[in-house]
Amino acid sequence: MRGQPGTFLAGLARRLTKIKITGLENLAILDQPGPAMIVVNHTTVVDVVVVVGTLHKYGFTVDGSCEKLKKRSCNHRRHIRPIGTSDMWNFPLAKQIVTGSGIIPTNQFNGSSAYRAALTALRNRECILIYPEGDVQINAQASPRPWRRGTTALAKSVAMPIVPIAHHDSRKLGTGSVLRSILQALSRVFKRPTIHLMIGTPIFASEIANFNVSQANDYLEEKFLTLWKKVSALT
Repeated sequence: MRGQPGTFLAGLARRLTKIKITGLENLAILDQPGPAMIVVNHTTVVDVVVVVGTLHKYGFTVDGSCEKLKKRSCNHRRHIRPIGTSDMWNFPLAKQIVTGSGIIPTNQFNGSSAYRAALTALRNRECILIYPEGDVQINAQASPRPWRRGTTALAKSVAMPIVPIAHHDSRKLGTGSVLRSILQALSRVFKRPTIHLMIGTPIFASEIANFNVSQANDYLEEKFLTLWKKVSALT
């Protein structure tokens, strides 16, 4: 499973949860060549299972390059470069899965190196996946929290479509520390809670072209919050 976190998480998602998806057609923009960015809200470490597992199911994988993994052919619609916590390399099983993948590691207290790597990936016409809130916290409603400016700075630096993906309520799977969240999720294998996931219409570069970073940040935050309100109303 080395270098194949998408494959691993897709299998895990099938066993742990039922995922109801709205807006699947909006992923079609990612079939077009060129840079792109996926933005996702983040409330618990196990919501990665829901989002990344679903994307893999529909051909958008975070697995490493099929060529580098020495696969005979690539049947994916697109490979995605997610920005993920460097803590994954501290756990033996997680390290085995993510090593060799396209994940861009980041330290939540200093994301400068991850920002540079993400910008390079976009300029190389790749697709990245990012959690704009920057960390895993939660409020009473599990609603999206303020974005860190790095996501918006990337959006202003490279002309590309942005695909927002909002989910609610991944707290059903597990909350708290990494270990606690995973153990809670595994304990629900026979209950399989339903999580709602909504893929929004793409946001295009022209929509924020005349905004400065602060204005663009407010615009993107509001667009995402509107999407989250729609998906939360389904639960």
